[in-house]
Amino acid sequence: MKRTNPMTPAEIIQALDDVEISQAGLARDINVNRTMIHLVIYDKSGSPRVREHIAKAINRPVDEIWAPRQNPPKLGRPLTKGLYYRPPHYKD
Repeated sequence: MKRTNPMTPAEIIQALDDVEISQAGLARDINVNRTMIHLVIYDKSGSPRVREHIAKAINRPVDEIWAPRQNPPKLGRPLTKGLYYRPPHYKD
């Protein structure tokens, strides 16, 4: 049976407790700060990597835990061409 509403943060934390996985343990697994796990659980951050790891830990699909984002922000750093790249129009 598919849920129509996303899980609340309390339900996510309870599901983690049910499988005996701590937020700190999740953070160590994927090498992020514990704060990042907290922010994703409370939907303050939308890191896809962290969301997928939490979903895998509690054996549920991501879209069942969190509602799909409307107009998601561009995540990550912008791509650059290197520290010493000079555009063609640049004059020394």
